[in-house]
Amino acid sequence: MTGPLNPVGGAGFTPTEYTALHAVLGSGPLPATAPAIPAAFAGKVTPTQWAEAYQEYRATAQYVDPAGTTIQFETGLTAGDPSSTAALNAVPALRAEAATVATTLHATANGVGGEAPAFYDVSQISNSDLAHVIPIAIIVIGVLLALVMRSLVAPIYLILSVALSYFAALGLAVIVFIWIGNSGGITFILPFLLFIFLLALGEDYNILVMTRIREEAHHLPLREAVTRAVSVTGTTVTSAGLVLAGTFAVFAVVGGRGSGGSQIVDVGIGLALGVLMDTFIVRTVLVPCTVVLLGRWNWWPSKLSRLQIKEQPGGGERDVESAGVRLAYADGQRHIPGYPYGATLVVTR
Repeated sequence: MTGPLNPVGGAGFTPTEYTALHAVLGSGPLPATAPAIPAAFAGKVTPTQWAEAYQEYRATAQYVDPAGTTIQFETGLTAGDPSSTAALNAVPALRAEAATVATTLHATANGVGGEAPAFYDVSQISNSDLAHVIPIAIIVIGVLLALVMRSLVAPIYLILSVALSYFAALGLAVIVFIWIGNSGGITFILPFLLFIFLLALGEDYNILVMTRIREEAHHLPLREAVTRAVSVTGTTVTSAGLVLAGTFAVFAVVGGRGSGGSQIVDVGIGLALGVLMDTFIVRTVLVPCTVVLLGRWNWWPSKLSRLQIKEQPGGGERDVESAGVRLAYADGQRHIPGYPYGATLVVTR
């Protein structure tokens, strides 16, 4: 630690010596050449000792303001790299110790600054923002999904799928960077960015896939509707996911070469892994399987939840049952998408 009592990291001054020097030399910038020995020090020091003491005191100008009311100390953290998790975790203890010392010295204000405290403050703000953003984003997305799907059930598991994707991606980042890469931790901004990107991406893909499933479910059995919707939208979803993941991977490789490269690598690789997991596991497998398992409950309370479409034995005709009305298209005159042309419409109640 360096400060007014040891400005160049040497033996420095005792508090009494510094007080005596301050009384005769004051604060603020001093001439490069030592003045004559003051009367207060006459006979107590040699000219050589005075010149050395003067130059060392002159170096304290960087730690004491010209008014002599503010003092600064510089310290090195034994926790290691200022951007590491250990260094960030040490900041609250440092600030508590500084506050204790300030109280002892009757200081009117105190603070701890530097790279680690700055990272700690940004991390705390990020965590606070995340705690506020997540509920608001979930509520807004849930309302929009309910309006688009005309359902109160589908938005619940679609939002849960985003949460699952987020926590799985965060866990995978921990495994890659901490367990395998032996890093001290992941960058504090990664959880926030993961949530934002996976929420936006996940709901985009959810709307794309689910609206197509709903469209097909009007005239196909649900399992067949899901199969057809996934086959139609799958290319778009996987292509977009690969492009976005590739973009983040390039960002990690190129950005990781400069200053702060480790944090850029964490963000780029973490987001790329999260996007790939969301694209190929959650949107392509988990969501369609959930739709099949829930059946017509996906669309509750809309009319589609009461519509039943069944394949008849032998595949000759389809039944559409809705609100107690059975329509059988066997030979007829009317056509609905997904049914053969040319037959007589038979209605039974």
